[in-house]
Amino acid sequence: MTDAAYHAWIQTLPSVFDGKSYSEWLPDVGEWRNPACHVRRGGFSGVAYKKPFSQIPMTNTEHAYQHNHGELACLMKYTRDPQLKTTLMNASPVEAERIAGEWFDAQVIRYREMWRERTGEAPWEAEGFANG
Repeated sequence: MTDAAYHAWIQTLPSVFDGKSYSEWLPDVGEWRNPACHVRRGGFSGVAYKKPFSQIPMTNTEHAYQHNHGELACLMKYTRDPQLKTTLMNASPVEAERIAGEWFDAQVIRYREMWRERTGEAPWEAEGFANG
């Protein structure tokens, strides 16, 4: 399976934050969709580079907020987990940024595992991108 197939599957899923929100209805296919939003880290980046199999579903609004304000602000605004929000609020700024980054990275792994369970495939491993 290719990154394009994985990307297309991610777009069919509800938001990572609440598990039910979508951005748009596509009448021609009769489905709701979300953007497949890449999670990027410094070691795997560059101009226009997007690490394969690193997408998570967010609504257009959530994704725009994440781009404009960063992962920490996005997580603080959209998480439904009160314990996580409290942890972030009580952490130092540096620690809160680390926690937010780890949360987004964990979601990438979670969706990869969902894909593996659904298809029996883990193409990111063949391409040298282990979970994590």
